[in-house]
Amino acid sequence: MKKMREFLAAVGCLIVSTVMMTGLTMDVVGQGAPAAPAKPAPLQVPAGFKVEVFAADITGGRLMAVSPDGVLYVARQPKGDVVALPDRNGDGKADSIEVVASGLTRPHSVAFHKGYLYIATNPSILRMKYEGGKAQGTPEKVVDLPVSTTSHWTRTVDFGPDGKMYVSIGSSCNSCEEEDERRTTIMQYNADGSGGRVFARGLRNAIGMDFDPKTGKLWATDMGQDKQGEEFPPCEINLIEDGKHYGFPYFIGDNVPNSDLPNPKGSLKKELAVPPAYALQPHISPIGATFYDGKKFPAAYRTLYVALHGSSPTGRKERIGYKVVRVNIAKNRVTSVDDFVTGFLSNGEVFGRPAGMATGADGALYISDDNKGFVYRVTHGK
Repeated sequence: MKKMREFLAAVGCLIVSTVMMTGLTMDVVGQGAPAAPAKPAPLQVPAGFKVEVFAADITGGRLMAVSPDGVLYVARQPKGDVVALPDRNGDGKADSIEVVASGLTRPHSVAFHKGYLYIATNPSILRMKYEGGKAQGTPEKVVDLPVSTTSHWTRTVDFGPDGKMYVSIGSSCNSCEEEDERRTTIMQYNADGSGGRVFARGLRNAIGMDFDPKTGKLWATDMGQDKQGEEFPPCEINLIEDGKHYGFPYFIGDNVPNSDLPNPKGSLKKELAVPPAYALQPHISPIGATFYDGKKFPAAYRTLYVALHGSSPTGRKERIGYKVVRVNIAKNRVTSVDDFVTGFLSNGEVFGRPAGMATGADGALYISDDNKGFVYRVTHGK
């Protein structure tokens, strides 16, 4: 017994010595020192604009929506909840983080429509009655969706000017023909989940989507395919139209036949595949897509914004993206794409990854950072 105690003591000394030599620290229970609080990114915006932190500790915050009474709601993926961030005194800072729904499976997107808060989770669309400035009761299931165990777990919900519910559902793979026809589509449903049909297909992973408030047209981002090198194929911005096919998995990029699908069971004529409205850099990972529909930005800035989440080391050796861009559109065509919020990536260091956006009731543009847990507020003027 004495020898055993001596052995354990020696092992303990060895562990402590190793920790000291490696520069690590340990607390009294051996769980490691608490991580330092995340620091806001050194963000830059165009002249006349200002960007500030609206809320912190929203790690994993994805897409957002503003309630009828002007409160920002955020879906948080790792925590499996939806939170409200009220700013009751109007000082440009969230007063609190209020959990309105929890125990959800990978919530990614929220939307408000005719007295309900809708929540897009991986396996289903849920909704809660919204009245008196609060989401009421337990979320009820509106419609089942295909379940994903791959990286394409996101589901996005939005409502069109026609009152229909639109849901984007990504692929189950990097490159394959799907057995479930709901995958690689944007589906259309009635608000109660009935009447489901494919609105548009051939979209590998159209995470961000929004309707142009001026034209009523639907625009969406799309993730380009992996494993074809650092410079191909591009990620995309697309004008989404009813009944159209956007190529995947048969064509990628500007309708280039997909070499990763050499013996497809199905087929698609090249002339029927819609090429990208705008080709982004490969592996840049566009996520949020939101039209600014407030009145505080100058007219030239009342357009579509896309959050470029940023490339991963598996896609590109040199990181790209990590910013929010302004997409200029004229006559349903993309004329240019300009940087709007930069600084999430600086000198090779990642200070955050933009994910979702929403126009606030105050006319600000809100941006979620799912990496460091901040929500930023972009304003114009004094």
